[in-house]
Amino acid sequence: LSSLVFAIAELMDRGYGNPLNLHQLRTSYICRLIARELGMKGKDFEDVVVAAALHDIGLVKFLDKKKVLQDDENVIYQHSMVGCNMLKKFPYTKRIADIIYYHHTSWDTVRNETDWSIAISSNIVHFADRLEVIARSYTAVVLYASEIKKILCEKRGDFSPDIIDAFLKISEKDLFWLRLEYFKKETEVFFDPQYITMIPRDKLIDLAMILSLLIDAKSPFTKVHSQGVAAISKWLGSLFGFKGVELSHLEVAGYLHDLGKLAVPENILDKPGKLTPEEWAVMKSHVFFTYRSLEQIPNIHPVHLWAAHHHERINGNGYPAGIGEEKLPLGSRIVAVADVTTALLEKRPYREEMSPYRASSILKDMAGKDLDEKIVDVVVRNMDYANSIIRDAVEVREEEFESMGISA
Repeated sequence: LSSLVFAIAELMDRGYGNPLNLHQLRTSYICRLIARELGMKGKDFEDVVVAAALHDIGLVKFLDKKKVLQDDENVIYQHSMVGCNMLKKFPYTKRIADIIYYHHTSWDTVRNETDWSIAISSNIVHFADRLEVIARSYTAVVLYASEIKKILCEKRGDFSPDIIDAFLKISEKDLFWLRLEYFKKETEVFFDPQYITMIPRDKLIDLAMILSLLIDAKSPFTKVHSQGVAAISKWLGSLFGFKGVELSHLEVAGYLHDLGKLAVPENILDKPGKLTPEEWAVMKSHVFFTYRSLEQIPNIHPVHLWAAHHHERINGNGYPAGIGEEKLPLGSRIVAVADVTTALLEKRPYREEMSPYRASSILKDMAGKDLDEKIVDVVVRNMDYANSIIRDAVEVREEEFESMGISA
């Protein structure tokens, strides 16, 4: 769980134009030190550190991140609720979901609304979140440590006295401030939490589906895209001999193939006209970030390859690696066809959705040059069925968005 969480947090933090660069990871670093100072151990310790790394998971759009920095109360409440609703769907993050729900709630309120464990954990995240936002406004932050401490200590109604005392102790040395300013994830984030939650393989699809909601919600034009790619990939995989864990991993690759789009601003994703060379470079980088994020997660090989290869082409003219037919795995070819098929059958900022007939014509033109001819042939011969899969995905996804309070 932690390896997946920190990979997602890093991706959310490092998006182009993100006004909260490194916020998730730096907040998690602060939480780790405060939680240890308070004597938290085991599952409680892991939960507060993981919750901090995901606390803004409900902030889907970069514009909303800016509004949170401006203390927009509607966005603050909305993203806490959305983050909670998303993670409540997954059994291994239910407690983390509660922590995230309260991570903007004052101590005087939260201690009366929930049990002590959730209250103190969420208040640690609340404190660390505020500290990180304040500290990021300073250069050479160590010179302003006393000023920052004063600001936080004046908000005693917002934070538990125990948390403030723990913070004052850990921040006595310059090292705390230097590590915060010159943050290095390999040193400050990846640690032995003394308790490690392992996710069973058969539950990975559930988590991938939840993460795909986060990916697709960035743009109204892609709100069902990952759901459609996953469904088409699973269907095609079953026809081409994938079974069991392998078929499950192919579906996961479909859900997460656009994970790297978390690093792409909406003004590029939603642009109705032609992208500039600079914007196109940012857009193309999303497959690299998909690979970089998924490769950090143990025991899911070759999901990262199948997901990140979805813009590679069998003639070698794809991106980012230019992998040709000889080195392109069958799983990658299936996800690539599923991606193009789904994209053709859905609305985009620069065009309306295509008819099944028009989509079939384009796929035929790409067969044998860009996409695997045998896989394309299956889709074209069953285009009405493929289209029905996409339409079913639309209904499922719209219900999921509504139940979680996500607007796309």
